[in-house]
Amino acid sequence: MFKINYSWGNAHWIVPPIIIGVLCVLFVLILIRRALKCAKDHTPFINLNYHFFVENWDKLKLIGCLVLLLLYPIAMKAIHFLPASIIFIFLFNVLFCGVDKLAMIKQGGGLKNEGLKSVLVSLLISVIASVLIWFIFGTIFRVTLP
Repeated sequence: MFKINYSWGNAHWIVPPIIIGVLCVLFVLILIRRALKCAKDHTPFINLNYHFFVENWDKLKLIGCLVLLLLYPIAMKAIHFLPASIIFIFLFNVLFCGVDKLAMIKQGGGLKNEGLKSVLVSLLISVIASVLIWFIFGTIFRVTLP
């Protein structure tokens, strides 16, 4: 079996190379599957008329997601794993619940307001998920988190 030598201070660097390796293998399998399908259908491997985005795609969600993904590692370095995870999971949830739900908060109505409920559920999910991940990896598996 494999044996990995590491120090506790660098334990969080074990999983990323494994994930990258798995993603590379899956990418190669996707390419092979595409090549077989193209050979069977007698179609070109690269379709120059392919449109990645559908009509009326949601620019806010895509750009917001990319910005949040870029800022998350920076925030983890600045304020550490747990607070950064709580903040960014909350922001991702709010981003994907939609602007229309956020606009409902202005209507008032207390906890019956669907927009307020959505934000509170997002906050609850972000706190519980982040604390559980931090506890499971940091305490049970003894893997240091950035």
